[in-house]
Amino acid sequence: MFSDQFEIIPIIAKTKSFSKAARLLNLSQPAISSKIQAMEDYYGVKFFNRTAQGVTLTEAGRIVLGYADKFVDLHESMEQNLNQLLNISNPLLTIGASCTSGNFAMPGCIHRFKEKYPEANIRLNIANSQDTLSKLDNREIDVAIIDGKADSTGHKVHYLDSVNLVFVAANINDDKKKKKKITLKELKARPLIVREKGAAMRTVLENLALENGYCINDFNLTSEMNSLYSIKAAIEGGNGITLLPLVAVQKELAAGTLRTIQVDDFEFKIDINLVYSAIEEPSFIAQKFIRFLTNPQKNGFCWD
Repeated sequence: MFSDQFEIIPIIAKTKSFSKAARLLNLSQPAISSKIQAMEDYYGVKFFNRTAQGVTLTEAGRIVLGYADKFVDLHESMEQNLNQLLNISNPLLTIGASCTSGNFAMPGCIHRFKEKYPEANIRLNIANSQDTLSKLDNREIDVAIIDGKADSTGHKVHYLDSVNLVFVAANINDDKKKKKKITLKELKARPLIVREKGAAMRTVLENLALENGYCINDFNLTSEMNSLYSIKAAIEGGNGITLLPLVAVQKELAAGTLRTIQVDDFEFKIDINLVYSAIEEPSFIAQKFIRFLTNPQKNGFCWD
């Protein structure tokens, strides 16, 4: 009873705000208020003082906060023991991920999740966002971590993070070609390497073109690749310019093999979202992974 509330209370206490806690937990503020109200009514005490400066813990709230993490840990331990009793061993979890999160976040996330749930048998399938969502709908994967937006029809969607996107080119020695800023018109003339259709990076470029009166085919597309690593290798070889997540090129920028190029005053970001079925209940191990990634107290989702 009240297992959700024991996870919510520490986040409200930390943020000093019901609305901020709601955003972190991907819930509505009325839903959080209702859960806390139900627990306060049950125990007959108030846990929070609500003031113009924010939310603070009452004396009763401080007592509850002291037990919250212990209760969550005990609840998880109980579930593990119950699953052992039911002979649920080596549960399979199939994760689908887009290239950005699949290559630069999931390996570390899976490692930390395995430390907590060593019995889990995990498979990671990396594809573009469109293909990953198709696999989720076809029940080929349990959860999807995708770059970009996801249709909420039939899905539950949790925001995890945002990543900056940058245009990059080879860090050549020719000073004439080493412009730090170019116009969109100049970008159109540059050799451009892009991701395949269905990839979030491709969608960002397509939207950039449309919003400025062009289509993607108006640009000088020299090649299309479905691998971030292949694109980076091509760009390092001096074969053009591309748009990539900053997290994917940090090592190359630090090493000096790539450099960023600003296009006009455009800034690009893309959301990373966790998506799973809203129609079918996730498996036990999938629920654990969802909770692991979305709990802001545990920092389950992070970049390697």
